[in-house]
Amino acid sequence: MLNFLYSLMLESGVPIQRWQKDLVKFKNIHKGKTCVLVGNGPSVNHHDLLQLNQLNLITFVFNRFHKVYDEIEFEPTYTLSIDPSFIDDFFEELLESSKGTLFIGHHQYLPVMQGFKWIRVKDTEVFEFGENPLKSISPGGSVVVAAIQLAYYMGCKDIYLYGIDHSFHIENNAENSNGKVQGEGNHFIKNYRSNKAWFPPDTAKIEQSFITCLDKINSENGKLINISRESKLPRVPRMDFNDFIETYTDN
Repeated sequence: MLNFLYSLMLESGVPIQRWQKDLVKFKNIHKGKTCVLVGNGPSVNHHDLLQLNQLNLITFVFNRFHKVYDEIEFEPTYTLSIDPSFIDDFFEELLESSKGTLFIGHHQYLPVMQGFKWIRVKDTEVFEFGENPLKSISPGGSVVVAAIQLAYYMGCKDIYLYGIDHSFHIENNAENSNGKVQGEGNHFIKNYRSNKAWFPPDTAKIEQSFITCLDKINSENGKLINISRESKLPRVPRMDFNDFIETYTDN
């Protein structure tokens, strides 16, 4: 591990930062394990979450997933948030209410740098799969895409997507002067955005980013499979959620 850090310092030409020392502890921590990335799409239901919670799998949840903890018992391994606008709106709430290890990705340091693991986010016009988050991660238009790169870094071999509906409702197609829009109904959690405006997703970029992730995972004999109840995400192979549960319950 020390040799890895030393080689990183030589490559970058600058001293290792504290956040990089924190992240290096996660390299291959789940080598060969299966991971489920639990999105917040409208197709998510509590019974599915309870079934997932009973399996011995690595799980990621995102953003304000913590709003459901008053209703069901669910213990994720990790929580991840990378949208700078979302983080501005709900930063304190994320720190107080998230479960599992909290990762926050941002292009700059935050006013408070405790209570979570920070990741440098570097957006690019064309998504490139980041194998080493000690440098940076490209979000690819979606927090789930960022999670795929983290899961890969952690050594997860097979990655499953649940609750990735990839369908977005924008209220009256109305944009504010800053490009933000209004609209609820895009998540299984009620009042998910608390009436705050948000930037609409670049669906074309997201879809291409998922394809890039799929090609990368498949090239290393892993799996990237969508087990969402409903989903408009193209190209990523589908598997029935009940079949997935049956497979891993038997294990």
